[in-house]
Amino acid sequence: MSGSGTAVVAMGGSSLEREISLRSGHRVARALRELGHAVHGLDVDARFIERVLEVDPAFVFVAMHGRGGEDGTLQELLQTLSIPYTGSDALASALCMDKILFKRVICAHGIPTPRFHSFSETAFREMGGAATFPRLLDELGLPVVVKPVAQGSAIGIKFVESVEQFPSAILGAFGYGDRVLVEQRIVGRELAVTVMGPAESPRALPIVELIVPGGFYSYEAHYTIGAVRLQVPAQLEDAIASRVQEVATESYRLLGCRDFARVDLILDEAGEPQVLEINTIPGLTETGITPAAADAAGMSFTELTRRISERVAGA
Repeated sequence: MSGSGTAVVAMGGSSLEREISLRSGHRVARALRELGHAVHGLDVDARFIERVLEVDPAFVFVAMHGRGGEDGTLQELLQTLSIPYTGSDALASALCMDKILFKRVICAHGIPTPRFHSFSETAFREMGGAATFPRLLDELGLPVVVKPVAQGSAIGIKFVESVEQFPSAILGAFGYGDRVLVEQRIVGRELAVTVMGPAESPRALPIVELIVPGGFYSYEAHYTIGAVRLQVPAQLEDAIASRVQEVATESYRLLGCRDFARVDLILDEAGEPQVLEINTIPGLTETGITPAAADAAGMSFTELTRRISERVAGA
């Protein structure tokens, strides 16, 4: 029998986003204690499952960003143990973490996203895939964005302005994984929409606009106080704001997300939102977009934590 009111906060791990996850996790742990839970903050390591079984919690709040925590791995383990956990299930997590699969799903349902191609390190190194570069760049047009398929927080992203820069950008992205996404670069306003609730009835928090000196929301800008200005709510015409929230909630619904997730978009020069990705465990640090959106909705961080965990806290 799970301990009534006892919660584990899963944080840390070994991904490149470890330090940010620890910051998110400690903040969540404080909020859960304010809500009356007995909380065990556990770093996700080789003894994690053993320690979870020792605690026997009512639920696990997943605050682990990046690989292992955001890609369905941790979720599958917890599902095997029949331990309730916050956030999207293993399938939705895996689909959202894989930028290629994510884009294929939303493309199939008519949700706008920048045009793209992808290929693997095997294709590049063993099949002469570099010979496709001229045709690929001709189709997408320069500039393009080169991204590792399964990283978050803008890790490994390169902007390519010329044909000569392209091979080195591809090789650099392979340093973060064996598959690469090459995406048309859309110039426009960077927006983010936190969506909450079940996939069947998602609700959007106020739209956030990210205003970054230099125009790129880098890893450093994600988590450095003062590196980015968040305009919330974003100053948009009502019709455009409605369209942004519509494509964000529809993306969330299609991927089967639950509890909360952040949809990142670019508003192009024609005023059409282009969906980039969904972060199923967005940052919950003091500089996080999701806490800022919640604040604009009149929701304290403790209340945000309560709403994220309400589905499992009573399980």
